[in-house]
Amino acid sequence: MCSDLRSSSPGSNGQSRGRTEGEAEVLISARNLSKAYRIWNNPAQRLLGPLFAEAARWTPGSLGLAMEKKARESYRDFFALQDVSFELRRGEAVGVVGRNGAGKSTLLQLIAGTLQPSAGTIEVRGRVAALLELGAGFNPEFTGRENVFLSGAVLGLSKAEMAARFDSVAAFADIGDFIEQPVKTYSSGMMMRLAFAVNTCVDPEVLIVDEALSVGDAPFQSKCFRRLRQLIDGGVSLLFVSHDLGTVRSICTRALWLKNGKAEMWGEAKEVAKAYERFCWQEQGVALSSTLDLSKQERAPAPMLAANKIDDSRATLLLPNPDFTRARERSRFGTGAVVLENVIARRADGSVATTVDYDEELVFFFVARVCSEVDSECIVSIRVKDLHGNYVLSAHDIFATHRLKARAGERWMATLKIRLPLHHQQYSILAGIFGFQGGTSRISGSYDFSLADVWEVVEDAIFLKVNPCSAMPLPGPVHVAAPVSLQPFPE
Repeated sequence: MCSDLRSSSPGSNGQSRGRTEGEAEVLISARNLSKAYRIWNNPAQRLLGPLFAEAARWTPGSLGLAMEKKARESYRDFFALQDVSFELRRGEAVGVVGRNGAGKSTLLQLIAGTLQPSAGTIEVRGRVAALLELGAGFNPEFTGRENVFLSGAVLGLSKAEMAARFDSVAAFADIGDFIEQPVKTYSSGMMMRLAFAVNTCVDPEVLIVDEALSVGDAPFQSKCFRRLRQLIDGGVSLLFVSHDLGTVRSICTRALWLKNGKAEMWGEAKEVAKAYERFCWQEQGVALSSTLDLSKQERAPAPMLAANKIDDSRATLLLPNPDFTRARERSRFGTGAVVLENVIARRADGSVATTVDYDEELVFFFVARVCSEVDSECIVSIRVKDLHGNYVLSAHDIFATHRLKARAGERWMATLKIRLPLHHQQYSILAGIFGFQGGTSRISGSYDFSLADVWEVVEDAIFLKVNPCSAMPLPGPVHVAAPVSLQPFPE
């Protein structure tokens, strides 16, 4: 559960434990890091406040105390970052997530050395290359070539060393003759291309990226992420700030969630991303919790379904299922107005599916129990994840609207039929059932997810293994069979 994960304090995996044998070297270590900005009550206090403070140092007795109090009352401290601890090891990718204003950019500037902390310590070892904002460190009057050499000098490389790297920088940036033009003539995309090329071609030990890649076009973004993975595989450490949780799950091993300047959560990237995603849902008005006490709900006895037999009547409700019960206890969340008592996948012959063939059709059966009276449009859905937590496929009845009107204690069953054209590996299935505030999913005809009530979501409801396909599909999570016609070209 989210609350259990958040209970581990930020930095609990820190150096204070001492490195065990074989543990990777720590390149960045932040301990109780804080950054405060002084906000003055009015412009005049910028002058008077320091004068009162200095006078108080030299004035004894009650008069000195009064002046000290006067100085303190002239401002307030705003903490952009407060008591944050984490670490980054060699060859590790750490993601930093949080809403705008949470303190992410401040943290990166402290690490890069462009800001000094108000309290706490930050230790950085090795060469650090930082993409904090577009064109940071570039002289707009210099050409791209001149800025490449300037950036190299800032990073501690000699002119000869940068000359040896220049061709690879220019080739990666791929801005053509603009490399000889002043940077002030560049578009934002060209600026990002050159900045990324410079900072990744100078053999950094730590690379800091602050959402800069969102400016580039799709082909260049793809090239950038390939380069990032190559750098990580080569032992470079990455500190990556992004609002794209899919990317954080994909390339990061651990993550830090900042909230209002404080470390809300620090741990495995997929767990942090999961908790932050739920928080974002709640911020959009999606109901995820309720005061409903599920432990006090009466559970009616349920019959067992005969082996390998599908019966859509309400007399056989696919219960019980100990595997799903354990999964639900580990990873459920929601308001509890309607709960899932079982989710099971079956093949066409009725057998339970744990291992499936490529593009095999499955029917997912959902058994839902109503805990409090509902009358709302609803969505029954699944999301398929790989074992790294990356979503590769989602499914629900997109073109139809379903409504659940039921009293407490009733059971309902839903089925979802889908083909799985997936790459041969293991997958986790998230299962969910959603209602909507006010009973409708649309405003003025448009679907609005912010109206959702998440009745119940079970993160790891089912695990499926997809068998290798004899046709040897290309790499990638999803492979769709597409008929091809081959014929001679007409002369």
